[in-house]
Amino acid sequence: MHLLSTFLLLLIFLPLLVFLALMPYLTRETVSFGVSVSEEQYWSEPVRRLRRLYASISATIYSLLLIACFVSLWNKDGNEQGTLFAIYLGAVLAISTGLYLTFYFRMKKLRPSLPAAPSSPAVIAVDTGFRRQRLTLSGKWFLIHAVIIVVSAALTLSQYASIPDTVAMKFDFSGQVVSSAAKSYRVVLFPNVMQVILTLLFWFVNWSIHHSKQQLQASDPERSLRQNAAFRRRWSVFTVASSLALILMFSFIQVNMIRPMDNGVIMLVSLAVPVLIVLFAIVLSFTTGQGGSRIGRGRILGHGGTAPVQDDRYWKLGAIYFNPQDPTLFVEKRTGIGWTMNFANPISWLTLLGILVVIFWSAWLAK
Repeated sequence: MHLLSTFLLLLIFLPLLVFLALMPYLTRETVSFGVSVSEEQYWSEPVRRLRRLYASISATIYSLLLIACFVSLWNKDGNEQGTLFAIYLGAVLAISTGLYLTFYFRMKKLRPSLPAAPSSPAVIAVDTGFRRQRLTLSGKWFLIHAVIIVVSAALTLSQYASIPDTVAMKFDFSGQVVSSAAKSYRVVLFPNVMQVILTLLFWFVNWSIHHSKQQLQASDPERSLRQNAAFRRRWSVFTVASSLALILMFSFIQVNMIRPMDNGVIMLVSLAVPVLIVLFAIVLSFTTGQGGSRIGRGRILGHGGTAPVQDDRYWKLGAIYFNPQDPTLFVEKRTGIGWTMNFANPISWLTLLGILVVIFWSAWLAK
């Protein structure tokens, strides 16, 4: 493996694995491993100990797995690297899921022995003027993407005759071409197709951030309101900025079709963009927290004396939201950062199906 590509991959995976290991520290203070708790329970020693145990076990497993991954990738050809890389990602996904479920059930078993939550009725705080705030960047920002796509497509079509008869399609981690295709309009305009798909997808993500369900903590609704609004704005900026970086990356790929560059430059750009996006997301996660919980974070134990809302019955395994009585489509995740869908709403399944169709269609076009 090329030394520079190794370094860039480390920049992607080390922060990502740190995020996975410290995930329980990023949730709201009313949730622990997908289980509803009061703020007093969240900060109690048994729950703290459980978070520390999760972090230490995760860090150990992920570190060993990362070392094994890079040792196995070293001096392998492009096809072998791709296969091993896919196996590694699958292992990380399987292990993280298994660890989460293990600690989810441990948390459910632990909760009855924790200090009792406030005996007062649970309170749900709602701000009727919440959506009148500027919660996200305007969708008009994506017009910049549209302009770049049109210019890139026009440039490619105008220079079609000068594009080599064989076009490089895929590169390995050392920058070597592992797949190429005969020049055709479908091949040279494929980056523009991906740009359109990504623009629509990220526009939808930005729209869903604005329209997701409001969630305020009744113990301090004013602070929670500020945190949640900032949380949405920050992730909206991330959505627009990261999508723009990907759009520019595909335009760069088209420029390389017209005027082939050194393979090392292609590899550097192709890895540097994901690195910057991942680092941006990790920094945002740790500085913001889920729902903005880490913005101006301060313990307000006992403030207001409100009990946590007990809606665990709607969260299957603490991660899948299924509430037929809730018309909302998007809600905050209980684990990790971001939003998920209400899978009791038929629209969520249609949305998921549409995304899967687009992904498989894109993969077919890339062949």
